[in-house]
Amino acid sequence: MYKYIFDFSDIDQLRNYFRSQLNPDSTSDHIYFPPEIGEGYLSYYKISPEVFLLVNNYKANTDIHYVRRPIDEKDIILHFRKYALDHKIESQEIISKYSDNYTPGNMRCMDAQQGEQVFITKGAEVKSTMIVLKSSYTKPYFMKSSDMAEKVDSYIRYSHQHIHKFYLSYKQSHLFDQIVSPDLKKVENYLYFVSRGIRLLETFWKDVQKWETESNPFNINSAQVGSIYKVSDYLRGHLHEPFIGVDQLAKMAHMSRTNFFNMFKEIHNQTPLEFFNNKKLESSYNMIFADGLSVKEVMDALNYSNSSKFRKAFFNKFDIYPDISI
Repeated sequence: MYKYIFDFSDIDQLRNYFRSQLNPDSTSDHIYFPPEIGEGYLSYYKISPEVFLLVNNYKANTDIHYVRRPIDEKDIILHFRKYALDHKIESQEIISKYSDNYTPGNMRCMDAQQGEQVFITKGAEVKSTMIVLKSSYTKPYFMKSSDMAEKVDSYIRYSHQHIHKFYLSYKQSHLFDQIVSPDLKKVENYLYFVSRGIRLLETFWKDVQKWETESNPFNINSAQVGSIYKVSDYLRGHLHEPFIGVDQLAKMAHMSRTNFFNMFKEIHNQTPLEFFNNKKLESSYNMIFADGLSVKEVMDALNYSNSSKFRKAFFNKFDIYPDISI
């Protein structure tokens, strides 16, 4: 097992520490793991002197033990992730262990004055983004608004008490993917990640501003969120079949029709039918322009019956007709 001991008091020291431990010769933003420890990288960006963006994107080739020491300053740590951890809250720190449980992604909010130990097991895939807000960044706003400070404290408290129940919204999930698993065809540079980190941070502040204990996001049933994503996967795998209807999908998710429909739309930013039709069109685009299939072959494969409606929907989505190159 490899053990790393650090804190979040200074982003430059943190970057230098992991670079010395993992890849001393590196000069890039990505600090790559040596093969015996992992496949992938860590990245550390300074959005401002008071706001840090940390990115973890790797597969562990051995057991890893992280020890994040508590610091005196009441910095805020936002941890967005798409891997599962089992948590045990102790008086002075959080004990977190990697889990193979399914998770569609979630976020927890922590106080840097409370330390944490994280155990990552061999074979674990870790994808996460952490945003650290220094107390010097938040304190001036909290001094002007005690209500805002109280809301953040409540947010942190509920995050600990219901640490498995907070899931990523559609916008947060989309920004997370752009940061942690960027499109390699796009230019990757400092501003690319910083800009998306800022937008991800904005979603946190908006959640805090609308915070109400009786309708807080931790009341969301995480099992139902997982069911929504399983239904999404089902739809992706059955694009060649007719849409089976919201009632049937809700039964698959073991949810009421209304609850399923509303939660699906909140997570995916579109209705189940819109999601299904968009995935069909995206698949047809790849089949035509990447695989070289004819429009007729695509329509047969994806169960389109009306060519004029298909061409119109294709044009509305991609601003090009599907048979332009045929």
